[in-house]
Amino acid sequence: MSSVISALGKAKDSPLYGLLATMYNQIEKRNSANESYKQIRLLLEDLLARGYSYETVEIQTIVEMLKELPAYGANTRNFTKLYLRDEYGLRKLPKDPTRIPKGHWH
Repeated sequence: MSSVISALGKAKDSPLYGLLATMYNQIEKRNSANESYKQIRLLLEDLLARGYSYETVEIQTIVEMLKELPAYGANTRNFTKLYLRDEYGLRKLPKDPTRIPKGHWH
């Protein structure tokens, strides 16, 4: 990725710089969201196995964190409706974020 950053630095004077930088930031956000998702899901799985219910402060905090991860707009709404409404939905969360249906993630 450092080669991409150096290439972007060289393209600062280009009229396409803004578009290229935006595209790069989207890719970075997706990669960061995927890593965060994996870590949060492990914590969620552990808490549910310990008997924490959907209404507990800990689970609700995780739900709020998960709401922030998908791309904004319809993806966030779809992800929330499918996975974050109740404990059953939380248990359906896939281990790998690439398995989340299109239109629900990045």
